[in-house]
Amino acid sequence: MLALMAHTEALIDCGINTLPGVTGLPPSTSHVNGETTTVCMYHARADLFLEGDDAAHALEVLEGVICAYRLLPDGHRHVVSFYYPGDLLGYCCRATHAFSAQALTTVRVRRIPRHAVDRMVESKPDFARRLLNIAASELTATRNHLLCVASKSAEAKMASFLIALSRRNASVGDDPNRVSLPMTRVDIGDYLGLTIETVSRTLSKLKRAGIISLPRTSIVVIRHPAELDSIAQN
Repeated sequence: MLALMAHTEALIDCGINTLPGVTGLPPSTSHVNGETTTVCMYHARADLFLEGDDAAHALEVLEGVICAYRLLPDGHRHVVSFYYPGDLLGYCCRATHAFSAQALTTVRVRRIPRHAVDRMVESKPDFARRLLNIAASELTATRNHLLCVASKSAEAKMASFLIALSRRNASVGDDPNRVSLPMTRVDIGDYLGLTIETVSRTLSKLKRAGIISLPRTSIVVIRHPAELDSIAQN
């Protein structure tokens, strides 16, 4: 599931002060419905939590990008989602987290006690509807991703991934044809069910065809969106 749902407004407006863009600072605290929330920062590749950890808090992404993943019995890793600013993770878990979460960039998140979220669901209909919309969007994204991984070619998978990133850019007012890749080729492969070699080869093939350009390894410029969308349908 590619979260990328661009919930551009803070899920909970609790009036916290923005932290400077550096790591290693003490957490910033505020309150939601009388409960203390904490804003924390993480270095790139730091784990926010691991599968099986206590899921006492939901996390709202304020800055940066997070990779959610599971380790399979054979030792391989499967990336289940990428979370961007405005996305909420961990709320749908039960007592423990069903996956691990790792920062791909410097990340700032708001940790919200689950019982505070539960009380807001019960007392604030607008908040409950918003949370329901988030859950519905994630379910749709999960279904689309399962279909993509199970039945599409490597080129179609990559095209679908780039289009999802492009649409998120458009939804937040960024250039839809200039896509940033905060994740590595390994991250992308673990998300799409491809090897790192196939990821690199597929991007190079799209580049040779003139559909995209790669000014940097972390930037993809989509030159022919219609052709990319056509490939994604195969």
